Amino acid sequence: MKTLTPIWFDIDGTLLHTRAGHDAFRDAWKDVYGWEVSMESVVFAGNTDLRVMMQLSQEQGTDRDSVLEEPHVFFRRMAEVLDEGLTRNPPSVVPGAPELVHRLVDMPDLLLGLLTGNARDCAFIKLRHVELHTAFEDGGFGDEHADRNVLAQTARKRMQASLPSDTQLAPGWVIGDTPRDVQAAKQIGAHCLGVASGAYTAEDLRAEGADEVVTDLQDTERILMLLMG
Repeated sequence: MKTLTPIWFDIDGTLLHTRAGHDAFRDAWKDVYGWEVSMESVVFAGNTDLRVMMQLSQEQGTDRDSVLEEPHVFFRRMAEVLDEGLTRNPPSVVPGAPELVHRLVDMPDLLLGLLTGNARDCAFIKLRHVELHTAFEDGGFGDEHADRNVLAQTARKRMQASLPSDTQLAPGWVIGDTPRDVQAAKQIGAHCLGVASGAYTAEDLRAEGADEVVTDLQDTERILMLLMG
């Protein structure tokens, strides 16, 4: 039986930084539902796009079920607005992210996936704007379920299903910048590499139970040793 090691990456705060997602959510909401919405109370770090939709509909006093009846309409518009926003104001990469991802892609016993609160199309749009989209094929996405732990289960099941019957997955790693990434890793029996490059400190991530914590992704050799060890 052959064993491969899966590595699942979060996107925002882990691989890149941008405010365009926040603005795209607000503007797409107005375009699709016809009214302006305040984003002041929304915390995107570690969240999922479906959960944000639920929160906004509740705060606006609207019927959550009607908002979520055809979420693909909203997410399609949000992807369009996001792409336009990132064209005007490109995202910045977390230091070391491109080098690490490119090294991992070239390793034959590893598989890369995504575990992100972004809707699928938005996830790949963000990655395309930093030229990392070809490194990933699938994962768990924030338009599929509101609970990040469920997305982790989905990502693992999808990756296992893509493999031949004589190949299995090792526990692997989740790489993320929030306590919810740590929790998601635990949910699927994976290790977690916390990246303190977002809204949470190294102490926050260690307290949640991250196996290892780095301030960014610049120390490529050390991170590779961790992931392969």
